Amino acid sequence: MRDMRKVRDYKISLCFSLLLFLALGSVSCGYISKQTMQETFLRENPTYTILDSDTGEGWGGVAYHHFVYKKPNDEKVYKEIWCFEQQEDDSWKVTQRWTPKE
Repeated sequence: MRDMRKVRDYKISLCFSLLLFLALGSVSCGYISKQTMQETFLRENPTYTILDSDTGEGWGGVAYHHFVYKKPNDEKVYKEIWCFEQQEDDSWKVTQRWTPKE
């Protein structure tokens, strides 16, 4: 009886540990910060002013980030969506850019 309880407790501990490991792994992998995306945008467009930006869609290793910005000496507000994809070396690369239809 006691051995059965030990086996059951071991299985519960093992399952809990596995779930915890998977949860931590999914959170730590495939995440890019808003600051990193904004820095990438401004590195390519140093004279632009970001008015707003936010990740709209995404999943592990892929993030679609929406930028709202102004160009210098232009009052018009522009919008672009950039797709960031995580590379095998864990760096991030912009793989697509487009202007959303209004």
